[in-house]
This record gives sequence, C-alpha cells and structure tokens, in this order.
Amino acid sequence: MKKLMVLGVTIITVLSMLLVGCESGPPKPPVSKLLDLDELVATDMTLDEVYALVKPELKNTSTLYQAAGLELTATGSWKVTSLEKGETVGDYQVLFFPPAKSGEDYLLVFFKENVVIGKAWFLSKAAAVMKAVLQGINYN
Repeated sequence: MKKLMVLGVTIITVLSMLLVGCESGPPKPPVSKLLDLDELVATDMTLDEVYALVKPELKNTSTLYQAAGLELTATGSWKVTSLEKGETVGDYQVLFFPPAKSGEDYLLVFFKENVVIGKAWFLSKAAAVMKAVLQGINYN
C-alpha cells in the first residue's frame, strides 16, 4: 500500500511539473488569431507595429477606416465621429478585424495619428453600426 501511495505521489508530481512546463507565456508574433493579437497590441504602438504582429492572412482580413474623432467615454464605450463628406484622411483611424467564424466578436484597434490609443471587442451588430458611421452611412 505504501509503495502504491509513493508511486501515485510521484506520478502527480511529474504531471504537475509537465503542466507547468507547458505554460508558454505570451504569443509570439506574427500571429494568426485575434485573441493572440489582442494580447500583443499595446497603447502607443504604431499602425506599422500592429501590422507587424500579424501574419499576412490576418492582415488581409482587416480594414482601416479614417475618422474625424474617437473618444472613450466614461461608460467604456467608444464615440466615433465620421469624416465630413469629401474628406479621405482623418486624425483618427479604426482598424477592423472581423471574426474568423460567424457569430464571434470583432476586434477593433483605435489610433490617433497612427498610434494606438485603445482596443475593444465588439459584437457583430455594434461593429456594423461602427462601420456604417465610419463609412458615413446612416445606420438604423
């Protein structure tokens, strides 16, 4: 009985050490998953630095929109002001990453003069509203 208990404790100890060794830490760029990108994007990164974090396949799914204004409100939501008709470049940018699967959330990265000021996950309905505003479309 004692040998069996020692064997059991030894097996548990070895398995615990293996599980600790499997912890890999932060993802290594370039990444192909939005969750990994979310973990890597930090405030004050440039647009080029964000693009360098992703594999070309993920970058090709993204869309960069120009905006006249972006503000993180006290409630934690983002207020977006679209460009005036005829304007093509704004001081603010929003980088849209659509989900890999339908029904999942969008990752949006917000920039001021091509420098990250924030990021957030959006349900598809909210992302559609944000996209419409940025395109100057009245979304109802």
